[in-house]
Amino acid sequence: MIDLHTHILPGVDDGVRTEDEAVAFARVACADGVRVIVATPHCREGFFVNERGTVIEQVGRLEARLRQEGLVLELLPGAEVHLCPDLVQRIRDGRATTLGDNGRTLLLELSLSQYPVEIESLVFELRLAGIDVVLAHPERIRYFQDDVRRLESLVQQGAYGQLTTGSVLGVFGSAARECSEELLCKGLVHVLASDAHGVEGGRSPRLSGGVEACLPWVGESYARSMVATTPRALLDGRTPELPALDGTAARRRSVFLRWFGRG
Repeated sequence: MIDLHTHILPGVDDGVRTEDEAVAFARVACADGVRVIVATPHCREGFFVNERGTVIEQVGRLEARLRQEGLVLELLPGAEVHLCPDLVQRIRDGRATTLGDNGRTLLLELSLSQYPVEIESLVFELRLAGIDVVLAHPERIRYFQDDVRRLESLVQQGAYGQLTTGSVLGVFGSAARECSEELLCKGLVHVLASDAHGVEGGRSPRLSGGVEACLPWVGESYARSMVATTPRALLDGRTPELPALDGTAARRRSVFLRWFGRG
């Protein structure tokens, strides 16, 4: 499995604090079947700078330590880049790290509570510049929770949605879990990632439980693709070939939404 969104780099943001903790993080992930981890520290002006050169250097240092520990794991650079108006330029001049450092795929973070300004225009600008946008944890963002058609519009522009394991397991509460199910059944999330910040609690680097939780809503083929072929394609800078949703699960959810007035 591939974990496209983690905070494994020690001491650079609100995630893992020490190198020893990062090793423990990697052990938990490996035991769960994860073989590729993308380090995606927060990148936000005035909070966590984490420019490309620093991220690549930190990944190299941690990767060497993981090899010493005998862990069979590929560690790749990336960043969870906060919404800002000059993203294209930040990618071009090396301030914002793309996933796998491929120069093409951006993990974009929006505020959890504040409505974004001109997000559709920004996604259009990024796509025009040849940059694929992966929207981090849309199921936890109020802007999308209030109206999932907003995410649908961005997906129609070519963006991808990244669902968080903890959300579908109920770690972030009922609103995030219900939104997760709705987004899954409508095909608006394409990657499942841990967004893990440590090894304890509900934000650990385990993916298998989240995959199992998604099965009733999208079927096995789609659920497995969210931690394998789709993130692999995005890391390689290719357009993912998305499998079909399980129609039975999607119809069941659709009936539920219509019955309770949310369709």
